[in-house]
Amino acid sequence: MSFKCLKAAIIGCGRVAWMLEDDPLDTKPCTHMGAYRAFDAGVVEVTAASDTDNERLEAFGARYGVKGLYNDYKTMLQEEGPDVVSICAWATDRHRMALDAIEAGVKGIWCEKALATSLDEAREMAEAAESKGVAVIVSHLRRWSGEYGKAKEIIENGGIGTLQSIVCHFSGSLLHTGTHAFDILLWFLGEAEWVMGETEKKTGAAEWDTPEDSGGRAFIKFRNGTYATVHAEAKGYFFFEFDVIGSNGRIRIGNNGVLEYYIPKESRYYTGIKELYAEPFPAYEERNIWIEALGNLVGAVNGVEASRNTPRDGYRALELALAIHESSRTSEKVRLPLKECKIKVRSR
Repeated sequence: MSFKCLKAAIIGCGRVAWMLEDDPLDTKPCTHMGAYRAFDAGVVEVTAASDTDNERLEAFGARYGVKGLYNDYKTMLQEEGPDVVSICAWATDRHRMALDAIEAGVKGIWCEKALATSLDEAREMAEAAESKGVAVIVSHLRRWSGEYGKAKEIIENGGIGTLQSIVCHFSGSLLHTGTHAFDILLWFLGEAEWVMGETEKKTGAAEWDTPEDSGGRAFIKFRNGTYATVHAEAKGYFFFEFDVIGSNGRIRIGNNGVLEYYIPKESRYYTGIKELYAEPFPAYEERNIWIEALGNLVGAVNGVEASRNTPRDGYRALELALAIHESSRTSEKVRLPLKECKIKVRSR
């Protein structure tokens, strides 16, 4: 099936937009622009970009031969009329940029995470996109990963028995890094029921409306009866891992090649007892998550598939992060969904 070539534009020309393509170790493509360039020719083409940093903007244009360069993204939207927009600016600006793009008539948005910095912002973004029929994907990229997809399949098919708990570790903050983790927990487990947590860096009561994006820790109960424990303390190294425990097996999955599958077998050390032993992780299709995400957006814009990570999904991941902040603020268990949460977190 062939479609008219979509014109794309990028708002924010920083690391995730294109600069990480220069990392000699990362699998390519590993940025928005890298995905656009690697995608099928004639399907989508970047014709414009905007950034307030002239040096960065001009370097992007020279690297990729993009002529439509703008300091003001609103002018770019008006003059270029893109079909698709990547929003790669900081989270504090994404809400306004998404609303302006929707108002300008775009057909699709690829929005970085966290979706926004408050629930009111995220809700408004979702409602605006839905009312105008704009396809949106939020860049929680593990939704498009072959290994995470296989892990979800194993869980759903009873490959580790009844799911009991997940322990999640990551280095970083609750919004910028954490929404990746919360999105996976929601994808694997469904809706959360309540959260008990604390932020890593407590602030004074007068600052709680706009705290900094910090790490923290939390205990979460999901409506399917499963519990998750989250550790998001600052570390001197990158760490992102899930330890998924079931009544009849275990999965470990995370960064640095961690991909393990365990099932019970007769113990080598105790008669009549079973213990967990490693098995080869089941085969899965290896995919580039950036190309897969862009393909999903193109398909959603053309009405042939649904977004795998909608603004509503982005809202729920953000809600878990903000629920930890709310629990830390009140020192109480926070029930979900959050009916009232005015916390706005400064996140990049």
